[in-house]
Amino acid sequence: DYGRLLDPNLGAPAPIEFGGDQIGGEGLTTTPIRTIALWSGVIETGLDGKATVRLPIAKFNGELRIMAVAWTDDAVGSSAQKLIIREPVVMDLALPRFLNPGDKAFATLELDNVDGKPGIYTAIVKGLQGLILAFEKAFTLGHGQRVIQAVPLTAPNVTGISTVHIGLNGQGYSFSDDFQIQTRNGWGPENRVAVDQQPVNGVFAPSPALLAGLQPGSATVQVSYSPFRNIDPAPIAAALDKYPYGCTEQVTSAAMPWLYADQSMVGKDKARPSDYALKTAVQKILDRQSEDGAFGLWRVGDAEATGFIGAYATDFLLQARAHGAYVPQEAIDKAMNAMRSMSRPDGFAAVNYQLAAPDYWRFMGMTSEQYTKQLRSRASAYALYVMAKGGTGDLARLRWYRDVQFHDEASPLARAQVAAGLAIMGDRARARSAFQQAIVMLGYADPNDWYQSPLRDLAGVIALAYESGNPDIGASLASRLENAMKAPSALNTQEQAFVLRAASDMLRASGPTHVAASNATVLPGGLNVQRFGVTRFDGVTFKNTGAGPLWRTVTVIGTPLAPPGSMSSGLSVSKSFYTLNGQRIDPSHLTQGDRIIVVISGHSDRAETRPIVVDDALPAGFEIDSTLSSEDVQSGPFRFVGELTGTKVQEARDDRFVAALDVSSARDFSVAYMARATTPGDYYLPGAEAKDFYRPETFGRTSGSRTVIAGR
Repeated sequence: DYGRLLDPNLGAPAPIEFGGDQIGGEGLTTTPIRTIALWSGVIETGLDGKATVRLPIAKFNGELRIMAVAWTDDAVGSSAQKLIIREPVVMDLALPRFLNPGDKAFATLELDNVDGKPGIYTAIVKGLQGLILAFEKAFTLGHGQRVIQAVPLTAPNVTGISTVHIGLNGQGYSFSDDFQIQTRNGWGPENRVAVDQQPVNGVFAPSPALLAGLQPGSATVQVSYSPFRNIDPAPIAAALDKYPYGCTEQVTSAAMPWLYADQSMVGKDKARPSDYALKTAVQKILDRQSEDGAFGLWRVGDAEATGFIGAYATDFLLQARAHGAYVPQEAIDKAMNAMRSMSRPDGFAAVNYQLAAPDYWRFMGMTSEQYTKQLRSRASAYALYVMAKGGTGDLARLRWYRDVQFHDEASPLARAQVAAGLAIMGDRARARSAFQQAIVMLGYADPNDWYQSPLRDLAGVIALAYESGNPDIGASLASRLENAMKAPSALNTQEQAFVLRAASDMLRASGPTHVAASNATVLPGGLNVQRFGVTRFDGVTFKNTGAGPLWRTVTVIGTPLAPPGSMSSGLSVSKSFYTLNGQRIDPSHLTQGDRIIVVISGHSDRAETRPIVVDDALPAGFEIDSTLSSEDVQSGPFRFVGELTGTKVQEARDDRFVAALDVSSARDFSVAYMARATTPGDYYLPGAEAKDFYRPETFGRTSGSRTVIAGR
């Protein structure tokens, strides 16, 4: 391994890099790359000090490093040794890590007669589940002889998981193995939502035209009924469940369906809220908590999270524990101490949250000092509410905020949080007054607050009113939420989480729906919402058998037949390719083994600083060697790249490059990585995309093309 090849005394200390999952998100479901990581657990030795350890290595050819640690009450020791594992005749198939529909690749079949009998061996390679791959050939192998053969394959036309079966027979020896490979699109699915009212006894029959322009077999069709227009928790919960990125705000928001929604909203195949999904979110958040109780935005101690996000995470942990997830009391205590510090303006210096705007930030209509004051005020309001909810409330401070700070705080959500805190602590008169003052401010919009929107604040006020025992206030705002709603795909994670929270309260207070469905699959709905799946269209009907009209939502999610073209909506993006010597190249024709530099540049039309993500999906047959930082291009061989933008986090994944950064119109942005052409073939080359984390309408992308990798 590299630890035995490199002399640690010859290099300078390197900065600590964090793992490849800080930005979160769902990557490939599987890859054909096989790694071995085994642990025996603690095993007691015999009286002679020896122990037999059994590890199920399964089918593996290569070198393992065996490490053991032994200890007694007063001594400890360790040892490590390499171990070579291999078959007498090694059969290996090098595949790309993934495929795009219709890609053509050449896998590399390798046979190595290490210790087998000389003679004829027949190799078989075949594809299953739509993968076009059928190869059979007899090879004459002498002792110690090694042969390499290119094996052509074609990806399925639809996404999914395929199996590659390999087999070898000859000279009394046989071997077989299976690998899985995923076919995924280089572009995302399209969400189509249609909402309409259906009268009493009205009948609806969905049409096959709903699937126009989508890849066959890629689409799902759901029909749901709700007493409220545009208020259907299921597609919102599903959108959160599939959200591909993971700062602390996004991890927390994505876990909200497990708190405010019925289990059935996310799907019957998922774990129960008290199990895996909720616990995973809790653990991710706790992994980012520092000793002072603060939560990092991307990693522990990064001081990138605002106090509002810290309160948001603490609020979630309190509710997660109430729903059965294990949250250590020590973690709760530390988080609540941070809340107490944040509840007072002079306490911010004691916690590792964002205390003020960074020097490079740009604002619209306010100064940096005004932004800092606003930042702390809203964090303080949320902290006071969380403290009251957690049993450590400060009634005097809540009253001061209501009586004094309301004059300077325009956020309806902050006002409603103070109102809810007052209600929890028993001052119901001030609470109702504070709610009315929150309602007065509904419609407020702040372009400098990343997480704020009028819709999020409206949903938050409704949810807090119901939660604090003021359902009449929440119900009075229901029609405003109906009118303000957008399609789930047009909502950011804050809006999705708060709307889901408000919707669950509104639906619990409403009556059940009554719909008779024919030839449709009944899906779990919960919370007075009926949901149905449509897998065919012949004879499918839905009749409103209730006493009043209902709102029908038809949701279609599928992959477009054609990849999206280039587009700019508030963000412009370009993508360039270079050799390691700085020569700009056309990526349509490369050779196996070529290493290239990919540079993604762009510009924001927004004057204020905004958080964006750059997502560049790889073509199959490519792998990322390394990401490049601003320090990497200041000197040395990559100076030709030019200035790179500092990122909050950037990752090289199996199938894409992802980076999170802050941008404004004052300066162009640029990120880069080094990639290598590994597998010959003809592949779809996806375009790069940049999008605002919290303004879904702000994005830019380049068009896709194709690339051919020639064999060496």
